[in-house]
Amino acid sequence: MLDSVLALCFDDHPMLFRKSLPVSIGKVAGVAVIGMAALIVSLTACGNSNATLPPIVVTFDPDYPPPASLETGAYAAIAATVTNDNKNAGVTFSCVPNSPAGACGTFTPSGPTGSNVPVCYLAPDQIPTENPVTVTATSVTDPTKSVSAKITIVSGAPQPCP
Repeated sequence: MLDSVLALCFDDHPMLFRKSLPVSIGKVAGVAVIGMAALIVSLTACGNSNATLPPIVVTFDPDYPPPASLETGAYAAIAATVTNDNKNAGVTFSCVPNSPAGACGTFTPSGPTGSNVPVCYLAPDQIPTENPVTVTATSVTDPTKSVSAKITIVSGAPQPCP
């Protein structure tokens, strides 16, 4: 039971405990015992209304950054990294201007995707009247956190997502 409580604390406060909390586990009369210092630290932060979670930060993955330019009908793999997201919910991608629908391009898959998981961005078939387009990755957990980049759409041969 004590292990479950501590696991919840890890999930609720990943920045306070993951990778940095030295936990020693032993058994006394068949019951799991956690080192006293670790137990005190865990119980102090868990349920402490003054404990502050670091803000969620969204950045483009350096292995799959948005390109500066892309030919009409061509694709690029784009991924975003979300840090400090204790729900690990990932991001949603969008672009503007998107009127009419698809004017700035499309994303596959179209729903939320995990952190560091590339999506296929397919440029529109025609150069949009408002060029460059702005591509945005928005945190699912905190929609006020996002990152954006501009992509200039240039004329070229179609290359759909694989």
